[in-house]
Amino acid sequence: MNDVDRQLFLEGLQESRESFLSSLSGVSDAEAVWKPAEDRWSILECAEHVAAVEGGMLRLIGKGVPLDAAVPHDPSREENIRKNAANRSRPLAAPELAHPRGRFVALSDAVEQFTKRREESTRYVESCSDDLRRLAVLHPVFGEITCHECLWLLIGHPARHAEQIREIRALARVEQRP
Repeated sequence: MNDVDRQLFLEGLQESRESFLSSLSGVSDAEAVWKPAEDRWSILECAEHVAAVEGGMLRLIGKGVPLDAAVPHDPSREENIRKNAANRSRPLAAPELAHPRGRFVALSDAVEQFTKRREESTRYVESCSDDLRRLAVLHPVFGEITCHECLWLLIGHPARHAEQIREIRALARVEQRP
């Protein structure tokens, strides 16, 4: 990883961390478990999902395999992933293994787990010497992607769900109106 990519990744990790944590600021225990509909996730379930995916995606990146040297780098696909990782305008279904399973009783536990995993992601980026554009993984939603692209997904994922949490909070306020 070159220094320019490292700096961009580190800035992205910090920004999406702040976005996610700020979306949870002031959420009460009752608000954390409230669901806008039976088939929708609560804030606690969103936080659980984000914490689980953070660790899972970092493990996935660590298992990257070398791409064939003849495979060309696709900067437009990489840029598209980077720009749209946090975009909620196109719904994406989480793979079953990333669904909430009641791993946490309290929102604070999910936040603690996410924070711990995000610190691991940050340390990985700080020390990574691999060319992540030359390593590939099989992502459960996007198929074969480079580890560089997967890292952009990891970065954008909490920001994507921060928007979802803000939507849930807005719906909860509407529901509570007299």
